[in-house]
Amino acid sequence: MKRIRIIQTIASLMFLTLSFTLAVAQDSAPSTETGVAACYSHRLVGHRTSSGQKYNPNALTAAHATIPVGTHVKVTNIENGKSIVVVINDHLSAHAGGGIIMDISQRACKELGFGRGGEAKVKLEVQS
Repeated sequence: MKRIRIIQTIASLMFLTLSFTLAVAQDSAPSTETGVAACYSHRLVGHRTSSGQKYNPNALTAAHATIPVGTHVKVTNIENGKSIVVVINDHLSAHAGGGIIMDISQRACKELGFGRGGEAKVKLEVQS
């Protein structure tokens, strides 16, 4: 029981830290942005995201470095004009690099018509 209490306390502190970080990040999030988005790896299925949810490749979700968790973002594939709205449920890891501005779910990649390379140039527009 003591071990469970310690884990719950640590989880609560992590949540509070994340909430504060998101509140600060919200002020610095862009309302529109253009760059390259990449598909999440299949290896991440079931792993926890920053929101606490497990990554579901069939959900319309995404990760971004500065847009807060819970924000709806319209993503447009610049090459073919296809658009969808995703919910930010994770933070883009610092090691993403390569000009990647967003990681998106497998379903989102499919609906946006990403090619075999799993990357495409996109325009992001914050909705809420």
